[in-house]
Amino acid sequence: MKQKEIEKQSLMVSVLVNLIITGAGIWVFAVTKIQVLFLDAFFSLIGLLSTVLAIIMAKNSQKKTKSYPDGLYFLEPLYAILKSLLILGLLIVSVVGTSRTAYAYFSTGIGEAMHLDPVLPYAVSMVVLCFGLSYFNYAQNKKINHVSTILEVESKSNFIDGLQSLSIGFAIFFLYFIDINGPLGFLHYTGDFFVTSALVLLSVEQPIKILILSFKELSNGTTSDKEIKEQVTRVLTPHLSHLPSDTRLDIFKVGTHLKIRITLAPGGKVYSYKTYNKLRKKIIADLNTYYDSIDLVFIL
Repeated sequence: MKQKEIEKQSLMVSVLVNLIITGAGIWVFAVTKIQVLFLDAFFSLIGLLSTVLAIIMAKNSQKKTKSYPDGLYFLEPLYAILKSLLILGLLIVSVVGTSRTAYAYFSTGIGEAMHLDPVLPYAVSMVVLCFGLSYFNYAQNKKINHVSTILEVESKSNFIDGLQSLSIGFAIFFLYFIDINGPLGFLHYTGDFFVTSALVLLSVEQPIKILILSFKELSNGTTSDKEIKEQVTRVLTPHLSHLPSDTRLDIFKVGTHLKIRITLAPGGKVYSYKTYNKLRKKIIADLNTYYDSIDLVFIL
């Protein structure tokens, strides 16, 4: 099965599961009015809408136009950048919202205790679904040699969603044992602020990393993906053994498209265009075992 087909099937599964997760999140937030569940529900909603957008982008990224003769693969890292920014924005808004509620309680002593009953079974269900979907997308991306920027983003986004649900579950579980009239009773009114703040601290690293890596792809920087670099080098080594040792190999990745640039060292033996073209076709044929979309150039 081609890489794009695997990517598309994975995203279709993601849409179905994210639809269930989003529906459950919106329902439990509507029932409880707990602010941290707003973060969880809205995060899932972003996941659902962005996955639908990802399917559209993945479908069109291979199309070639006069302006983009190599294809529209830049849409894939662009998607990752936009989703990362949305996630970061959501995390900030959630902290601000819950901090206001906590400040109002601590300054006035007035607040509304959290309604806990439906939260624990919800959290357990979401942990199973989110972590399961995260692993599924990771495994599907591994099947295509980790070349899909979109599946990488989806896997990490699902993991963050699952981490949020796990943290909510633990927090709610412990609240069952805290007397609302005891010294820690304030947590029944402000617990969502502390949980949200902890979630943001745990979650913020992943979207920042994705943002940096995706911007690097979009700006035509060389890939830092170790598995791709090792795989490409392993395939190329037998073909380039006759070239000088200081021949330079650069690997660029834009979405599921790889561009390999081989810069020949000065002073080495120069072959005919026909020889280089024949070598190029052999290398691409071998790389096609692992990657569907490849461009390779020799620079003299």
